[in-house]
Amino acid sequence: MKSARVWIVLSSLVVIATTPGPVRAQSPGEAPSAALLAAAAATPDPFERWDFTLGTRIGAPIGHLQVGEFIGGNAVGGAPGTRLSLNTLGIHVSEAVEGSLAYHFTPSDAVRVTFLYYFLRGDSTPTQSVVYNGEEFKPGSLHANADFLRVDLAYERALWRSPSEALLGSIGLAYVYFNPALTGHGHSNNEDFYLQELPVPIAGLRWSRRLGDHWLLRLGASGGGLPEVNSGRKELGTVFLQQAHADADAGLVYRWPGGSELAFGYHFTYYFQHETSHEDINDFELIDNGVQVKFSMPF
Repeated sequence: MKSARVWIVLSSLVVIATTPGPVRAQSPGEAPSAALLAAAAATPDPFERWDFTLGTRIGAPIGHLQVGEFIGGNAVGGAPGTRLSLNTLGIHVSEAVEGSLAYHFTPSDAVRVTFLYYFLRGDSTPTQSVVYNGEEFKPGSLHANADFLRVDLAYERALWRSPSEALLGSIGLAYVYFNPALTGHGHSNNEDFYLQELPVPIAGLRWSRRLGDHWLLRLGASGGGLPEVNSGRKELGTVFLQQAHADADAGLVYRWPGGSELAFGYHFTYYFQHETSHEDINDFELIDNGVQVKFSMPF
C-alpha cells in the first residue's frame, strides 16, 4: 500500500535523525568566553560541495479532473468530459516522496535537481455515467490514478546572511509528467497531458531564523507558470497550454553540528494545467494542504 511506503520513509528519517552525532566534551571548570561565543555564532556552517535531501508528505487534497475528446467539433460520448472532483473520484488523501541533490560551487551558490512523486489514487462507485477522454464509463466501480512526477532544476543563491538569519533565493524550471487514468468495467483510459507539457519557470525564497543552538524557524514560498501559450504540438490543430505552480511551507528545523537537518511542518501545494485544441479540452487542478518531514545531509 502507498501509505505503508510513505510511513516506511518517515520511520527511516526518524531513525536517522535520532542517531547521536559526535560531541566535544568541555574540560571541567572551563568557561567559554563571550568573545568565543560571539565568534561561534558568526561562523557559517561548514562548506560542503554536495547535499542530499529526502522527504515525505501527506495531505488532504481537493481539486478536479476533466478530459474531453472532440472530433469535428462534436463531443464523443455525448459530453465534453465529466468534471470530476477529486473527492468524487475517491481521492481523499495525498502522499508524496521527494528527493533532491545539490552541488555548491561556492558557499553562496548552488545548482539543485529535485524529484517529486505525488500519489493521487482513489476508488469510487458513481451512480451516473462518467465521460472521460471520449469514453463513457457506466455506473459502477471506478478506480482513478492521478499520480504525477515533477522534476525541478534550479539555481540557488544566498541573498543575505547574519549570525541569526539567512535568506535564500532560487530560480529555475519545472517539468511535470502527468498521465491520469480511469479504470472501470475491466478496461482503462488515460490522457497524456505530458505530451503537451513545457518546462515552467519557477522562482522561490526561503527564510531561516535561529531559535537557539540547534533549532531554526523556516518559511518558504515558490511559484511560477505559463500563460496560455502554443505548446508546439498539434492534435487536429494547435494545442494551447496554460499551467501554474505554487508551493509554501512553514516549520521547525533541528540542525546538528556538521549541518545535517531534520525539518517538519506544514506544506501547501497548488498545481493547475489546462489544455485546449480542436480535439481536446483538458483541465486539472490540485490544492493540497498537508504535513511534511525532510532530512538533509551535506557531504
